Amino acid sequence: MHLTRRYFLKSTGAVVTYLGVTPLLPALARAATPRQVARNKVLVVLFLRGGADGLNLVTPYGDSHYYDLRRGIAAPLPKAGDAGALIDLDGFFGLNPRMLALKPFFDSGLCAAAHAVGYDKNTRSHFEEQDTWETGVAGNTIHSDGWLNRHLVTSTGHGPIRAVSIGDGLPRIMQGKAPAYAVRGLEELNLPKTARAMDPEMMSAALEHAYQGAAQGAKGAATELLAQSASATLEGVRQLRAVTSGPYTPAAGVEYPKSELAKKLAQVARLIKADVGLEVAEVDLGGFDTHQNQGRGGEGALGNLAATMADATAAFAKDLGDRMDDVLLVTLSDFGRTAFENGTGGTDHGWASCMFLLGGAVQRASRPEVVLADAGALKSPTGSRAVLTRWPGLAPDQLHEKRDLQHTTDFRDVLGEIVGVHLGNDNLKAVLPGHEFKRLGMIA
Repeated sequence: MHLTRRYFLKSTGAVVTYLGVTPLLPALARAATPRQVARNKVLVVLFLRGGADGLNLVTPYGDSHYYDLRRGIAAPLPKAGDAGALIDLDGFFGLNPRMLALKPFFDSGLCAAAHAVGYDKNTRSHFEEQDTWETGVAGNTIHSDGWLNRHLVTSTGHGPIRAVSIGDGLPRIMQGKAPAYAVRGLEELNLPKTARAMDPEMMSAALEHAYQGAAQGAKGAATELLAQSASATLEGVRQLRAVTSGPYTPAAGVEYPKSELAKKLAQVARLIKADVGLEVAEVDLGGFDTHQNQGRGGEGALGNLAATMADATAAFAKDLGDRMDDVLLVTLSDFGRTAFENGTGGTDHGWASCMFLLGGAVQRASRPEVVLADAGALKSPTGSRAVLTRWPGLAPDQLHEKRDLQHTTDFRDVLGEIVGVHLGNDNLKAVLPGHEFKRLGMIA
């Protein structure tokens, strides 16, 4: 049977379920023996859409060329008592002035930034680069599933709801052969009576009709497969509704900001606490295409976005408390920005950028005995584990094409370490095909 059409089943206006029932898997995924993933481990992906300016989120103030390149938008050097100055991390890098909420997590080792991250075929196109970071495949991404979905295909989990995106639709990173849910808002979940009463056989008949063009003679097998998926889908939606049967109360003393991002992360925290088997979650924060009026340091559009991200993720970590030992939140973005500012007070599409990693896996990797045992692990020029990098420098002859921060860490190595070490799925060549992995020592 070769069913190749993919589709969404809209079981309610608030939840969209991606039914990846087609068995036409990539050869590598077909050959991979599914791994039982680590119990209770959760990965939360926060996609910063638009191309986040890593140089003004985690600033290399110890590299004097930074101030030569960004005279109008550079953040002031760290200075005690100055709320507009960089927040010192390690004597070389400073955090954006509006990201103070994350400083305690850097201090405790729970948070780190990976810097100068990218890959060597960056096109600087939003469409192409978001595709690349979401599929984990450089070049031909048109027919590629999301790398998070390939992780789900090549592993087995511990509950009925493994993958959820909080948003209006399922992002590319979760599309593929394994079921995943896109939920606009947990508080909006309410199956209509017709959907509640529909049994799997009735739903499979409707889905079979949607599968126009299925191979001749595959009707019986297709119906059985669709019935199984319909049954699993309805059960998953019922469980999602059960989670939202009452109001959500964060941990004592935790108050989420009023931003949409904070609202989404609170919903992810709620699912994690509900113990429904959630393994991967995805949320978006847009607006990072700062071509003009970006703002100086923590001011302006970028500063506002930095504050939104930091305040929401800090509340999320506080809400989960000890559960953060098993949770890892990571940020992705299309690309970085140009090393120099442009003529309109902004930055243009660039090359390498930074990624934030927040969770117990980061803290474990920063312990002295772990660092000593992993001599090749990334660290900042000062030897700190707050910023993990092989810093390429910002001198004119160190820039990529004389305009961008050079990448020294391939983003697929970061993703591979997350999938293999944190989630416990060593089918890396199936999850991220076509890449030779390097150990980074970012997480443990």
